[in-house]
Amino acid sequence: MTDIQWVYGIKPELMTLQWRQRIIDLFLSETQEIYQDSSIINLSIPEWDGNLMLIDRDLYPEVESLKGILWCKPFMKDSLRVVAFVLDKQFQSKGYGGKVWEFMTRSLKSQGLNYVQLEVKCSNTDAQNFYRKRGMEIIRRIDMYYKTEHGYMMRGNL
Repeated sequence: MTDIQWVYGIKPELMTLQWRQRIIDLFLSETQEIYQDSSIINLSIPEWDGNLMLIDRDLYPEVESLKGILWCKPFMKDSLRVVAFVLDKQFQSKGYGGKVWEFMTRSLKSQGLNYVQLEVKCSNTDAQNFYRKRGMEIIRRIDMYYKTEHGYMMRGNL
């Protein structure tokens, strides 16, 4: 049996190129979005309860041990913005996303934040349903937010 756990992440700019490339590859395989290394480095994700990585501890410290990330940033006075949330296909719909979402929202709410905001592809109905189950709603459509399609802005309470 594998040992899969969410752990605290480090700032993207402190990761090795190989770890950042693994994140870029995850996004490409799971969302078909292409990200540049410079984009990952410049996200300014703090080391906090909104910087989490899904790790297969049996494979760690190999880069292949990374199975998902959840990156959030403080946003405005009392909100956070999810800037990256991706899971390797084999770990989707198995409770890993819900578990980390619950941890993140509970923890950051206790730190005084009240709202969460994110963007999601219009075609990604699975992700939209995931967020709706957690109290988020579509606020508006953002034309061509992604390279190949429109996005939705979603917002909800923590």
